[in-house]
Amino acid sequence: MASTTPSDRGAARPYFFFSYAHMPRIDASVGDPNLWVGKLFQRLCEHIINLTQVPPEAAGYMDRELRIGDNWPEALSSNLSACRVFVPLYSPRYFESEHCGKEWAAFLGRAQGQSAPKTVIPALWTPMRQLTLPAAAEDIQFNHADIHPRYAEEGFYGIIKLSKYRRQYEEATLALANRIIEVAESTPMPERAIADYRTVPSAFDHSIPERPVTLTVVAPDLQHLPEGRTPYHYGWTAREWDPYRDHNGSRPLADCAAELARARGFRPEVGSLDEHLDSLAAEEPQSPGVMLVDPWATTKDTCKEALRSIDRPDRQWITVVVPWNRGDRQLLAHEPRLRGCLTEALGGKLAEPASAPDVPTLDAFRIALPEALNKASQQFFKYAPAYPPEGEKVDKPRLMGPEE
Repeated sequence: MASTTPSDRGAARPYFFFSYAHMPRIDASVGDPNLWVGKLFQRLCEHIINLTQVPPEAAGYMDRELRIGDNWPEALSSNLSACRVFVPLYSPRYFESEHCGKEWAAFLGRAQGQSAPKTVIPALWTPMRQLTLPAAAEDIQFNHADIHPRYAEEGFYGIIKLSKYRRQYEEATLALANRIIEVAESTPMPERAIADYRTVPSAFDHSIPERPVTLTVVAPDLQHLPEGRTPYHYGWTAREWDPYRDHNGSRPLADCAAELARARGFRPEVGSLDEHLDSLAAEEPQSPGVMLVDPWATTKDTCKEALRSIDRPDRQWITVVVPWNRGDRQLLAHEPRLRGCLTEALGGKLAEPASAPDVPTLDAFRIALPEALNKASQQFFKYAPAYPPEGEKVDKPRLMGPEE
């Protein structure tokens, strides 16, 4: 991150950046799972607009407003660079989210000697008693009861949906908005350019898991889409591929996979096929690996050729997961051809019991990935070379009887 001088748009800097953990969609028939979080954000913005002279577009920023075709990492980084106050919405999912941890760390990286915790104003989605705070959050001293006693007891989720708490909800949102305004106008965080917030280590890394695993995203980016494929599920890099976009709040599948891996004690290394090809094709296993394969990627001859070097029976420590979103009409319309391309590239791996060649939903993916991780890890320990300690061989100790 490189420091910058305040820009001419300083007056239009967002008063607050609203950081929250995206809630996955439970069912295709259910509406936006983040609807109530969005309502909370809008209410805070309404208060700020009415209590200040800030333009409506600069009251606050929430990433759910991004639209198709937007470069969302650039937009997030830009707003993290300029926002005056950071408002994390505390929930159990929040502190498990790598994205939220990176947003938090990127914002605090702008401190330049200032007491940064003053510009972090947490909000409670769930009560504090339900949360285990990482060290980064423990440094934030904030009395939620000062906002409202009922809110401190129940969190916003506990009062936003019940009409009997309507008054308490309005009082709590107004008090929180006033606190944001106070800090934003008296001691705002200095502006500082953040080129790409995703490159910042998460602030929520409590410890480093001991078990490494390679998560390889085999998917095109927007500049290399196969002919006939729309850009809806893709981003500027392979890692931004989002096959279940309608059901996960526009969140890359790789990020979901990395969180699932960390929750099970793995240390994931996420990258594209180009980045991981050498280690995946190595004669000796480097680490257990799971490949997340977009069927459209296998229509490219260069991708097929690369995958064939991995499609061997002596690669049991590498498993394959193929998302096959049944709601993706374009995918289903080309299913016979895509199935054929997949078989050409990875027919052997797809036939292995450890593979998951047809994962129809995000919920199914959350079940399939941990199984693939465990199977890959088991095979890694079976095939990985053993390196005994140096020195002379020492016989195993044995218990001796009383007469020996």
